[in-house]
Amino acid sequence: MRRRVLLPLLVFGLIAVIAVLIPVGQAIAQTRTSQLALQRTAAAEQIVQRARTALAQGDTAALQAYLERFERTYGEAVLVLDERGDVAARAGDLVRDDRVDALVTAASRTLPQWSLPTVLPWGGDTADVAVPVIAAGDLPRGVVVLRVDLREARTDVTLGWLLVAAVGGLLLVALMAASLLWTRWVLRPVKALDAAVAAVAAHRPLESVPASGPPELRSLSRAFSRMAVEVEDALEQQRGFVADASHQLRNPLAAIRLRVDALPRSAEDAADVAAVEQDLDRLEHTVDRMLVLANAEHRVSTRRRGPAEDDRGRSGPLSAADLADRHRDRLAAAGLTLVADAAPVLSPPLPRADLDEIVDVLVDNALQYAGPGAQVRVTVEPGPVIRVDDTGTDLRDDDLARMGTRFWRAGRHQGRTGTGLGLAIVDQLMTESGGRLELARSPEGGLRASLRWDAA
Repeated sequence: MRRRVLLPLLVFGLIAVIAVLIPVGQAIAQTRTSQLALQRTAAAEQIVQRARTALAQGDTAALQAYLERFERTYGEAVLVLDERGDVAARAGDLVRDDRVDALVTAASRTLPQWSLPTVLPWGGDTADVAVPVIAAGDLPRGVVVLRVDLREARTDVTLGWLLVAAVGGLLLVALMAASLLWTRWVLRPVKALDAAVAAVAAHRPLESVPASGPPELRSLSRAFSRMAVEVEDALEQQRGFVADASHQLRNPLAAIRLRVDALPRSAEDAADVAAVEQDLDRLEHTVDRMLVLANAEHRVSTRRRGPAEDDRGRSGPLSAADLADRHRDRLAAAGLTLVADAAPVLSPPLPRADLDEIVDVLVDNALQYAGPGAQVRVTVEPGPVIRVDDTGTDLRDDDLARMGTRFWRAGRHQGRTGTGLGLAIVDQLMTESGGRLELARSPEGGLRASLRWDAA
């Protein structure tokens, strides 16, 4: 965002500086050209006066000596022609060519050809001018042609332009510094808000957003700080409520079970008592799973707040068979086949207890929904990646989008035991260990649950 704010400021500043520097540069060139024209006009008048006297007397020796001194002093060539167009005196390397002849013709009509081009750093070294020699009665007696040296003036203009460019560069630097300070002042609360949003999303401690920048952003910062504190408090209350409610439900459930167990049993009441005990089993299992989920969410929140010491360690080298063999008999009893190889061996980055919890949930899902005769395959791949696939035929495409949602179970499975919390627990445990749970359709047709940790 800083670039998008800063770039227009710099572009407009550059345009403004250039719009000022161009007229200043033109003024420097025109001023120096005018100074040079005034200087050479005075010198040309001296030459014209001496040429008028020399041409009237018919003696050009003194004129020739003056021209030579002039050429040595200024380094500029001079050519004096009489009224017939013959050379009366000369100094330097000025020779007659078409350009000089055109100037002489125009000047012989008593029209001075005194037009110097604006001196520019890339302009020519010299410029020719012609002045008529006027005698009594405004009659032309000759022409003085002067080759003006522009090199010194061009150097002055170049230095002037360099000075102007340096001043312009300093203005641009000052403008850039001011723009940076201005942009930083304006965007400081925006950057702080961005960091605060990231902290809230990651459930990290929220640092106070500084009240700086424009008044509107300061007001927004204060409002966001209040909102973030309230949101974090609400999340903490929600997590605490789930954990506390789960704990508090344990005692009433235990008391109810004791009372049910103490009830007199008769043949007529046996079915009702068995149904009540089954419902109590389901409630106790749901409470246990809620406690596990609350604990997993708490660990994820703690991990996001910053690195913490974990004395539970990591899993040792394990193969797919190490993870799944303890479920083989249970699956076989339900008519399912377990496939798990003893190689390769990897060390997933989470404690063994959490890993067993995750595998238990995934195998239980396959046991519940894959159906008799299905095959459950557990594989381990470098990455590390652990996959649990089944060949069940009851999975629908729209089920994949909702799997992992708390307490969600497909309508056709409502009569089966379960809480709908298993995949949510797996997702939280994977997040706490720096991994992720991916659910997709297995190539065998059933569900593929992939536990993936990045190599980093």
